[in-house]
Amino acid sequence: MTTFLSRRAVLLAAGAGAITMLSACSSDIRPLADSSPSASGEASSSASSSASASPSASASSSSADGSSEKSYLGPVKFDNYEKKGEYVPADETHKAQNVPKPLPPANMHEKTIDGAYSAFSFWLASVNYLVLTGDDEPLKQADPSGRDVKSFHDYVTFYESNEGWFYGSEHALQAEIMTPQPEKVSGSDSLYYWRITLSKDSKAMMHVEGKGNRPMYQNTSMEPELSDLKLSYQDGKWFTYPTKVHGQGSASPSTKTSDEANAKNA
Repeated sequence: MTTFLSRRAVLLAAGAGAITMLSACSSDIRPLADSSPSASGEASSSASSSASASPSASASSSSADGSSEKSYLGPVKFDNYEKKGEYVPADETHKAQNVPKPLPPANMHEKTIDGAYSAFSFWLASVNYLVLTGDDEPLKQADPSGRDVKSFHDYVTFYESNEGWFYGSEHALQAEIMTPQPEKVSGSDSLYYWRITLSKDSKAMMHVEGKGNRPMYQNTSMEPELSDLKLSYQDGKWFTYPTKVHGQGSASPSTKTSDEANAKNA
């Protein structure tokens, strides 16, 4: 299956030094949730309005079999940040300063739908944070497989080498849950699919030293993309894999058949 951006790192689809390679191959990348910091005098009002309390902040009432009647419909939200100093958003002249850092939700490793949602929203917030800072520390906690930490390393080197920075949006990629509950894969007690929509923020910009400013997303469609979020619970942790839906319906029958056949290994 082909996922939203490219090879798990095409958020930097504009080019610039080591970042250019990210737009070359299109395959696996997971989306990035609304990670905009809450206000409290440290973030813009537009950011705070999209980062209200998420289900991760409430008691985990849903069971792993999705039997809870709780609905998760709507934009993915995250509101668990460490804040140090006054947040100064980036612009075309300077990098962001004192960006609130996402912290792991207390329930993100619970085998519940609440836990799965928390793990996904934390991952998305961690990637948005990395885009603004070049700091992959939260992502290392959000990515149990370590694959995304490796794939997104070019973000880190982009900042470390002082090639430039990103600005214009605290949530360059947004996600919205399209069904109240995920769909459980037959024959498995730890594998689910959840229909979501992914949207890129057209206001996201990139500054490249010596080359000026340009849109973060270039030569790519800005239309929202319907995706299936694969949720797999392994070794006491949730693994999330959003994949773009081609045509109508959920993930391809061949993929789901393969998942069901390997449910015990999920």
